[in-house]
Amino acid sequence: MATVRLQPEKNRSGDPKRATQGFGKVSREAPSAFDPVRDIDAACAHFEANGFVVLAGALNTAEVRQLNAFCDRTQGERPEAWGLGERRKPHHRNQGLIYSQPLLDHPELDPFTRHPASFPIVARLLGGEDRARFAEFNFRETPEGAGPGAMNFHHDAVREDRLTRTPYMPCDWLCAIHYLTDVEPGAPCFCVVPGSSRFDTLKEAHVALGAAYREVPLYGPAGTCVLYDTATFHTRLDGDGKKMRRTWHQYYARGGWLRSALPTTDRYIRPPTPALTDWNLFPQRLAVSPDPNTRLFFSHWNTAQGEWAASGFDPEVRKAMPRGEQ
Repeated sequence: MATVRLQPEKNRSGDPKRATQGFGKVSREAPSAFDPVRDIDAACAHFEANGFVVLAGALNTAEVRQLNAFCDRTQGERPEAWGLGERRKPHHRNQGLIYSQPLLDHPELDPFTRHPASFPIVARLLGGEDRARFAEFNFRETPEGAGPGAMNFHHDAVREDRLTRTPYMPCDWLCAIHYLTDVEPGAPCFCVVPGSSRFDTLKEAHVALGAAYREVPLYGPAGTCVLYDTATFHTRLDGDGKKMRRTWHQYYARGGWLRSALPTTDRYIRPPTPALTDWNLFPQRLAVSPDPNTRLFFSHWNTAQGEWAASGFDPEVRKAMPRGEQ
């Protein structure tokens, strides 16, 4: 394990929860990668202990080829949706390219929303298939020759009770990142701080974890899937500014109320997690699907979704919403 510096650099946002590219304690040891079919129990145990897990070969060669072809085609057909046009979107600046809501217009992607390799593990970590809820689906790309990025260590959405609740699992939100290109040294790389989900700031994690604190780059070939608890501190490590990286990101929320384990009461102790964003929309074919399991999976609506549904899924209402005009 290499130690480059003892204190984090000052980040431009001034946010104490973040430290620019961490404390420099980057692990040189690759974490275990699990077969998503044969090693479900071990994969879930690793996630529960560390806040992340790497799944090897979650996408097969044909699926990797299909999703890359989709990205190539839509970048040519709908450059504005990717942030490639003249109206470059603010949320794309310095973060590469993002196609934010491809499910709205591409039903051919529907089978990937509950992928047979990763979804069974996702569902177990969220408390069961009847509790797993869709939250967000997007594609991202750091183009070849884009230069270094600028992302700090951070966590995504969190609930304050994560700091003290017992038991901790199931987690609140979970993200699956599938690699569509090989992520090797030199490429921008997803990086996590294992065991950091119960800390409010990266500095607290650094102090409390002590010698166990490490920043772990997650390299892997195309088809690799990384599952992480959104409360786990993570970043995209800068690459050499030359290699590209393309990924598919899907976020999940936990639905359902969790009852107390105490035998003397049946009171509820944990409500469903809130909607992850206030702008993400689910297409009509999924939100009001005739299949009850699909409706349940896509039932975690935010206010924007409710308003769009109330309009009869009017395309003009969609256009008026953030990231709704593609």
